[in-house]
Amino acid sequence: MELDRLIPVLWDLLQREKSVWALQILVQAYLHLPPENLQQLVLSAEREAAQGFLTLMHRSWGQLQVPPSEEQALGHLTALLLQRYPRLTSQLFIDLSPLIPFLAVSDLMRFPPSLLANDSVGPGDNSLEQDKGFRLFTLSRLAAIRDYSPGMRPEQKEALAKRLLAPELFGEVPAWPQELLWAVLPLLPHLPLENFLQLSPHQIQALEESWPAAGLGPGHARHVLRSLVNQSVQDGEEQVRRLGPLACFLSPEELQSLVPLSDPMGPVERGLLECAANGTLSPEGRVAYELLGVLRSSGGAVLSPRELRVWAPLFPQLGLRFLQELSEPQLRAMLPALQGTNVTPAQAALLLGRLLPRHDLLQLDSSALLANRRRYRELPWSEQQAQFLWKKIQVPTNLTLRNLQALGTLAGGMSCEFLQQINSMVDFLEVVHMIYQLPTGVRGSLRACVWAELQRRMAMPEPELTTLGPELSGLDTKLLLDLPVQLMDRLTNESIMLVVELVQGAPEQLLALTPLKQAALAERALQNLAPKETPVSGQVLETLGPLVGFLGIESTRRIPLQILLSHLSQLQGFCLGETFATELGWLLVQEPVLGKPELWSQDEVEQAGRLVFTLSTEAISLIPREALGPETLERLLEKQQSWEQSRVGQLCGEPQLAPKKAALVAGIVQPAAEDLPEPVPNCADIRGTFPAAWSATQIAEMELSDFEDCLALFAGDPGLGPEELRAAMGKAKQLWGPPRGFRPEQILQLGRLLIGLGDRELQELVLVDWGVLSTLGQIDGWSSVQVTPSLLPTTLQTSHRPSPLGHIDQAALFLGTLHLQCSEEQLEVLAQLLVLPGGFGPVSNWGPEIFTEIGTIAAGIPDLALSALLQGQIQGLTPLAISVIPPPKFAVVFSPTQLSSLTSVQAMAVTPEQMASLSPEQRRAVAWAQREGKESPEQQGRSTAWGLQNLSQPSWALVLTISFLGHLL
Repeated sequence: MELDRLIPVLWDLLQREKSVWALQILVQAYLHLPPENLQQLVLSAEREAAQGFLTLMHRSWGQLQVPPSEEQALGHLTALLLQRYPRLTSQLFIDLSPLIPFLAVSDLMRFPPSLLANDSVGPGDNSLEQDKGFRLFTLSRLAAIRDYSPGMRPEQKEALAKRLLAPELFGEVPAWPQELLWAVLPLLPHLPLENFLQLSPHQIQALEESWPAAGLGPGHARHVLRSLVNQSVQDGEEQVRRLGPLACFLSPEELQSLVPLSDPMGPVERGLLECAANGTLSPEGRVAYELLGVLRSSGGAVLSPRELRVWAPLFPQLGLRFLQELSEPQLRAMLPALQGTNVTPAQAALLLGRLLPRHDLLQLDSSALLANRRRYRELPWSEQQAQFLWKKIQVPTNLTLRNLQALGTLAGGMSCEFLQQINSMVDFLEVVHMIYQLPTGVRGSLRACVWAELQRRMAMPEPELTTLGPELSGLDTKLLLDLPVQLMDRLTNESIMLVVELVQGAPEQLLALTPLKQAALAERALQNLAPKETPVSGQVLETLGPLVGFLGIESTRRIPLQILLSHLSQLQGFCLGETFATELGWLLVQEPVLGKPELWSQDEVEQAGRLVFTLSTEAISLIPREALGPETLERLLEKQQSWEQSRVGQLCGEPQLAPKKAALVAGIVQPAAEDLPEPVPNCADIRGTFPAAWSATQIAEMELSDFEDCLALFAGDPGLGPEELRAAMGKAKQLWGPPRGFRPEQILQLGRLLIGLGDRELQELVLVDWGVLSTLGQIDGWSSVQVTPSLLPTTLQTSHRPSPLGHIDQAALFLGTLHLQCSEEQLEVLAQLLVLPGGFGPVSNWGPEIFTEIGTIAAGIPDLALSALLQGQIQGLTPLAISVIPPPKFAVVFSPTQLSSLTSVQAMAVTPEQMASLSPEQRRAVAWAQREGKESPEQQGRSTAWGLQNLSQPSWALVLTISFLGHLL
């Protein structure tokens, strides 16, 4: 029976029987209706019918089952019901409340404030009875939201929390009564920090028992603690017990005052260890250091294996000495608990040395990896591996889509020629859709081929174009996100909103784009949401989401300062482009936002959070010392480090912040007055800041025990300069003696500090293990002198005699993945080896996968061979390889035509020095490639030979392409 015939029957049955199973079937039938049919059904429904349906849903909610695949459709149904009944009765709102967790964030941002309160009565009404009715009416709705808040995502709670701030609802935050605070408790942690800081001590103390389980973030938690913690009374341990998880945010000074840490298995200590386990407490922070002191002073030998496992989150900070004191049974008991921790290489070497005989390691081989050949199609092949295997399996041109899908990730190696020979437009689009679904992504050269081929086909008369329709609508929105810049401006409003939704859910896909495309997409989305020259509302800002960080100067200045202030917490989670970050830093110090930095207090610093690094170095240096106390500073640096180590933070690739971080910690690192000596740090000071903040003199004067406790931090700080490295290495030699006596695990623990060794000392190192040497090879910063064969440790040269390379191509598979800091002559020698017997043969015969495989070695290919490369070969060059080609060579070998064939990612890798060496025509070619064929303003009106094959297409071809993309959606 068709849905449109089944629904009336089910509805009839539901009216008579009030049956849960009939309701279940009816709801599923609704959710499977086409969106336009569902909209018509809801908007034409009678009020009493909708009331009965929702009441039954509310009563039967616990018995209903909604599979994850239907949650989005249920959210759409809920949004339609709110659209149909914007003025809900209290009962109807309560009946609807189970569905609120399924609303999209964009729907919640449009949540009318009137839904949360009685329209007929306002908070300022003088009638006692009316005010009482208002409160009961309002609180019942808020309580309904509270009951279903556990099913909401953080971003949903944040959207609802901002609805509470509408001034016509409850007035200013300091005036919110206790019953209102209780009703909205799950939303309070998601209020913007600026508004949360307005809660008075009286308001906070009224909810004292509720805060520990509220899930507060650092800034919110510190504000609550200032009102709850009383260090002048004697019941410190009881206070900490009542705080529960909030104790994670106490400073070492507060803990020392309330309940000094002393028992490695005490209740307070165990609670703090739970904070470290769930990520609330940084293992590298000062509180963690106090905990480690407790464990070291008591000695690990007194703890049972079960008790030791509790300390697993802090294990990487314990160093080597503590491990050496543990028995083998204790170490074995610890191993399962260490699976989720970042054990250091030195600790791993020590553990393996004590627990696993060396001959067991040597018996491992690759047979286990090849046992299940079916997994080939699921392996995350690199783009060059996939291209090589695609050629190897000799895919026939008439391969069906089903057979292509069976190749799995191997299909990522598809050649451009294969795509070009697909005759049917429908088949072509299905194949494109398939490769865009691969988890390994689409390589740059194949992406360029897709869009060039698509535009070529749209410029050709083809009967099929008139019959295209539903089969195109299933194509993934990733295609739109990948749209070339020159087509971005022509997207329909519906298309651009699909891209915005995709970016909201998967910001890492936005960060994979070039800066030019990120900016173009952000500006196009803003153009769709807010007419030019009109202020950017809070709702528009929230809809843009991660795209906000790539707005230009003019667009950024359209954001009202008060709205900017209320969205600072949201901005802290976004990648900020250089233009937006610079402009934001200027706006933050304006009076309506946070004001002049020299007048900031701790509150302003906490509101700014990691956005303080958008300020100029000069502005940061003006922040008063009183506003940057040890606790505030530590939290701020932890937040920035957490961001840098997150997936989005790593993809963002923000500029180096060393000068700004140095300005931030100057008040602690530098003497308070010119006539005072420099402070000598202890380990707690190092943990509260970072090793590179301190000078070589200060490091050299540290107590040896403090240095040993913080050795892991020193070894892992990439910001230490040559003098600081030598000073730290000097302390290590005081600790362990001359370098010739260093054991392998000690060498591994020293890590980057080994750069601070002198030439003779480096030669004296005893390296009898290639594994240790390979770990050292991953350290960045060795000088060219230190890595010359003459300075290779003598013991390694004499005890290992590697056989000559039989196949240089096998070595290239490894070397190509490295950022080789070789001279031009060294790269030329390596490249020359690749064409010898046993290598890859003549350069003219290489496929793009070989250029990708050899990485930066490609920069050493002779000028004549590089100048003869074809488009496919050029697009195989890695961006890193392009960037290390010497500027004079870059200008000589590549013609404008070749430069215009670079992918946008490759073109963005061209360095300023390389650009400066190019001719005007070559520079235009690179700019044209960076903008994916879209002319910059200074290029418009000019035509060049290298662009004729693309620019000579008639304008109607682009119109057809955009029209076609409309069908695609």
